Amino acid sequence: MNMESVPMMTTLQYLALLHQVSYTSVCKEAAITPQQFSDWIKKRRPVPKERLHALGNYFNMDAAILVDDDYYLKDLTVDMKINIQILFLTRLLEHAEDGTDMEAYREKLKQLQTEKEHQMIISRFAAIVKGADASTLRLCHAFLDHIEGGDVTGLNTMLKESE
Repeated sequence: MNMESVPMMTTLQYLALLHQVSYTSVCKEAAITPQQFSDWIKKRRPVPKERLHALGNYFNMDAAILVDDDYYLKDLTVDMKINIQILFLTRLLEHAEDGTDMEAYREKLKQLQTEKEHQMIISRFAAIVKGADASTLRLCHAFLDHIEGGDVTGLNTMLKESE
């Protein structure tokens, strides 16, 4: 899993941004105070379960995407950002009215799914490199050298053998 974070943003902040609502609106609708919201964003305290459910209902999302196992708000990772966008667009498509430019939503959704696949590959490769010994690092370098150089004949042979 890619742990790279988008600068200083939590999943809750990103959901508010994506839905184009102010933090004040979120507070009013979820019956929380601005101080509570601020404390959660700054990770001074965990989000109580009842407030977590209110936030999930407000954004029409599974509240589990907002918090970690200790109920502190999660930092927004690249992976999480893509997943939230996919979920958001899927819901838009499900509830779109006639005359809405559905094709633009579908195209963006397709682009995000491709981006998600790319991010998964990047995350896997990063995890391999992070835990790699010298031999594995040499293999990674050799693999990248072949791909970057356009010399994929040997790699294609390996693919055919594994099929």
